[in-house]
Amino acid sequence: MNSTTYLAGLKDGTNINLLPGLHPYRFSCDLPANLVTSVEAKHGHIRYTVKVIVERSWKADQSYKVAFTVLRHVNLSEENFDVRLPTKTTHAKTFCCGPCRSAPMVFTAETPISGYVPGQTIAVRIEVDNQSNKTLNEIATKLLREVSFISQTPYTRVKTSTAVMVEIRCKGVEKHQKDSCVQHLLIPPLPPTNRTCQVLTVNYVLEVEGKFSGLTINPRIQVPITLGTIPLTTSAIPTFDDVPNMTTTIVVQPMASTSNAQTHAIPVDLPPPSYEEATHTNRANIQEEGETNEIGCKEFCPRYIIYRFSADEPTLPEVSESKSNKQSMEVE
Repeated sequence: MNSTTYLAGLKDGTNINLLPGLHPYRFSCDLPANLVTSVEAKHGHIRYTVKVIVERSWKADQSYKVAFTVLRHVNLSEENFDVRLPTKTTHAKTFCCGPCRSAPMVFTAETPISGYVPGQTIAVRIEVDNQSNKTLNEIATKLLREVSFISQTPYTRVKTSTAVMVEIRCKGVEKHQKDSCVQHLLIPPLPPTNRTCQVLTVNYVLEVEGKFSGLTINPRIQVPITLGTIPLTTSAIPTFDDVPNMTTTIVVQPMASTSNAQTHAIPVDLPPPSYEEATHTNRANIQEEGETNEIGCKEFCPRYIIYRFSADEPTLPEVSESKSNKQSMEVE
């Protein structure tokens, strides 16, 4: 999108003298319905800005620029049916080889659904049957964000940056022992899953890693997670007992006040969302190369939807990051 409005005077008109004092000007701009969500990431961004320029004769122009967040809704009830289903993944690992090969360590992770919204908690059930001769020291459960940057010229090239959004750890399992646990990951304010943009996509993966000492390759289980803005269920922590039914009646409430805005089906007992700055990224400098004589705030961090399901909700965990090379519209 690219829109220019002349608030005073015309492009090729005569100069205007502004007397001292306050001069208010109003303007509006219709946002196209196909805009994608604002994202700030390592190798690129999707950013929306408003810039006011005061063009002065015989003097350098002055400008004031601000950024704003565009949020494209992802209604999980309208996504692929798979997001409603439980997931279960198993990984078996043995140590050494030949006659020295150990008995396997069987590593299992499962979730009740794979579609969530910020503010909900992912319950991960982990089971370990360690019949090997090595002790599993620790189990780490992580929510990873994978941002892929796609260039089209001179040829198509994709670079992916992976960062840890949330991570929790628990004790391991001794050799020749069995154990199980349930880990809970509270989802912070994050952009929804975006697989449709041709230059930048956002995906999420739940990773469970068993950690051994020494040079052993740690076993990993990865489960794709879809992050939306309208949840499948009003439960703060979806469990295996309350997996949402696709035939459940849902009452429609409008998500935007504009008359031509598309409405989305959301449960009537869902708490009203709030919008908070993303916790996974640093504030970005919105001044582009070649822009000079600008005044105002030059730093920006997108604000994303988050649901507060209860007043005694646990505090969001601290964000740790690791990097590797591997749609009603709502505006805040």
